[in-house]
Amino acid sequence: MITPAILKLARAIVEHEGWSPQNSSRNVQSQPSVSYRNHNGGNLRASPFALGTRDGFAFFVDDSTGFFALVWDLWKKCNGQTSTGLTGDSTLKDLIEKYAPPSENNTNEYIHAVVLNTGFPAFKPLKEFEALIPELKTLS
Repeated sequence: MITPAILKLARAIVEHEGWSPQNSSRNVQSQPSVSYRNHNGGNLRASPFALGTRDGFAFFVDDSTGFFALVWDLWKKCNGQTSTGLTGDSTLKDLIEKYAPPSENNTNEYIHAVVLNTGFPAFKPLKEFEALIPELKTLS
């Protein structure tokens, strides 16, 4: 089940990956970011929902499809249904270390940004992302 916690995590990843148009207040690049051009806010390398790859990353028909692909990918990882070796007992830190390896990213900065943006602890087990966020349960 896609939960508010998984959506919150996906939004934090998109924010950190730099999904933004050219010359937005968050992006001072002369061109739109790769994630923006590819409608791939999470900078996924591959996805069954992608049209193909470009610049080494999957590209999607539109932003909604790209965001859905990220949410679906996170859900699969939280359930241990990928080849990454992650399980429900893996942590948010483990997920980010797989998702954004130190060979390609400042992984510690990435973890810090996601923790800061979501309020989730780095050692939160992925299986807990399947539970509704307690403060959101009262809203339904």
